Amino acid sequence: MLYAGVASASLLSDPSDISRPVIVSEIAVQPDDQGKGWGSEILKMICRDADQENVTLVLSVDPGPVGLPYSQLVDWYTRYGFQGNDEDRVMIRLPYSAAKNTDTSPP
Repeated sequence: MLYAGVASASLLSDPSDISRPVIVSEIAVQPDDQGKGWGSEILKMICRDADQENVTLVLSVDPGPVGLPYSQLVDWYTRYGFQGNDEDRVMIRLPYSAAKNTDTSPP
Protein backbone atom coordinates (compact mmCIF):
# COMPACT_ATOMS: atom_id res chain seq x y z
CA MET A 1 0.00 0.00 0.00
CA LEU A 2 1.49 3.35 -1.04
CA TYR A 3 0.14 6.67 0.17
CA ALA A 4 0.89 9.94 -1.63
CA GLY A 5 4.32 8.64 -2.61
CA VAL A 6 5.73 9.40 0.84
CA ALA A 7 4.33 6.66 3.08
CA SER A 8 3.82 2.95 2.64
CA ALA A 9 2.53 -0.03 4.57
CA SER A 10 3.02 -3.75 4.16
CA LEU A 11 0.28 -6.12 5.30
CA LEU A 12 0.35 -9.90 5.40
CA SER A 13 -2.83 -11.96 5.34
CA ASP A 14 -4.07 -15.44 4.56
CA PRO A 15 -6.78 -15.07 1.90
CA SER A 16 -7.80 -18.70 2.41
CA ASP A 17 -8.72 -18.01 6.06
CA ILE A 18 -10.28 -14.60 6.66
CA SER A 19 -10.72 -15.39 10.36
CA ARG A 20 -6.96 -15.06 10.90
CA PRO A 21 -5.45 -11.71 11.89
CA VAL A 22 -3.78 -9.44 9.37
CA ILE A 23 -0.16 -8.70 10.20
CA VAL A 24 0.99 -5.12 9.80
CA SER A 25 4.60 -5.82 8.88
CA GLU A 26 5.72 -2.26 8.20
CA ILE A 27 4.62 1.34 8.10
CA ALA A 28 7.26 3.60 6.61
CA VAL A 29 7.47 7.30 5.85
CA GLN A 30 10.22 8.97 3.85
CA PRO A 31 12.62 10.71 6.30
CA ASP A 32 11.94 14.19 4.85
CA ASP A 33 8.19 13.67 5.30
CA GLN A 34 8.17 12.30 8.85
CA GLY A 35 6.24 14.29 11.44
CA LYS A 36 3.68 15.54 8.89
CA GLY A 37 0.91 13.04 9.64
CA TRP A 38 1.47 10.70 6.68
CA GLY A 39 2.03 7.65 8.88
CA SER A 40 -1.09 8.47 10.88
CA GLU A 41 -3.15 8.77 7.70
CA ILE A 42 -2.06 5.38 6.45
CA LEU A 43 -2.65 3.76 9.86
CA LYS A 44 -6.14 5.32 10.01
CA MET A 45 -6.94 3.77 6.62
CA ILE A 46 -5.67 0.36 7.74
CA CYS A 47 -7.73 0.50 10.95
CA ARG A 48 -10.84 1.72 9.11
CA ASP A 49 -10.59 -1.08 6.56
CA ALA A 50 -9.98 -3.66 9.31
CA ASP A 51 -13.08 -2.45 11.16
CA GLN A 52 -15.19 -2.65 8.00
CA GLU A 53 -13.98 -6.19 7.32
CA ASN A 54 -14.12 -7.20 11.01
CA VAL A 55 -10.42 -8.14 10.98
CA THR A 56 -7.97 -8.24 13.88
CA LEU A 57 -4.63 -6.50 13.30
CA VAL A 58 -1.33 -7.68 14.78
CA LEU A 59 2.08 -6.00 14.69
CA SER A 60 5.50 -6.19 16.25
CA VAL A 61 6.80 -2.86 17.54
CA ASP A 62 10.17 -2.30 15.86
CA PRO A 63 11.60 1.23 15.70
CA GLY A 64 13.81 0.48 12.71
CA PRO A 65 16.93 2.45 11.83
CA VAL A 66 15.29 5.87 11.31
CA GLY A 67 11.91 5.57 13.01
CA LEU A 68 10.43 6.75 16.27
CA PRO A 69 11.84 5.37 19.54
CA TYR A 70 10.08 2.28 20.94
CA SER A 71 8.08 4.12 23.63
CA GLN A 72 6.77 6.69 21.14
CA LEU A 73 5.76 3.94 18.71
CA VAL A 74 3.85 2.13 21.48
CA ASP A 75 2.05 5.38 22.37
CA TRP A 76 1.24 6.00 18.70
CA TYR A 77 -0.18 2.51 18.11
CA THR A 78 -2.12 2.71 21.40
CA ARG A 79 -3.91 5.85 20.13
CA TYR A 80 -5.29 3.71 17.29
CA GLY A 81 -6.57 0.96 19.59
CA PHE A 82 -3.63 -1.44 19.67
CA GLN A 83 -2.90 -3.17 22.97
CA GLY A 84 0.09 -5.19 24.08
CA ASN A 85 2.94 -5.48 26.52
CA ASP A 86 6.64 -4.68 26.59
CA GLU A 87 7.62 -8.29 27.13
CA ASP A 88 7.08 -9.54 23.59
CA ARG A 89 6.69 -6.22 21.71
CA VAL A 90 3.56 -7.54 19.98
CA MET A 91 0.44 -5.39 19.83
CA ILE A 92 -3.06 -6.45 18.80
CA ARG A 93 -6.02 -4.39 17.65
CA LEU A 94 -9.47 -5.92 17.65
CA PRO A 95 -11.97 -4.62 15.10
CA TYR A 96 -14.14 -1.85 16.54
CA SER A 97 -17.25 -4.04 16.70
CA ALA A 98 -15.41 -6.71 18.71
CA ALA A 99 -13.57 -4.24 20.94
CA LYS A 100 -16.72 -2.41 22.01
CA ASN A 101 -18.35 -5.73 22.94
CA THR A 102 -15.41 -6.80 25.11
CA ASP A 103 -15.83 -5.96 28.77
CA THR A 104 -12.37 -5.37 30.22
CA SER A 105 -13.54 -3.91 33.52
CA PRO A 106 -12.55 -5.75 36.69
CA PRO A 107 -15.14 -8.10 38.20
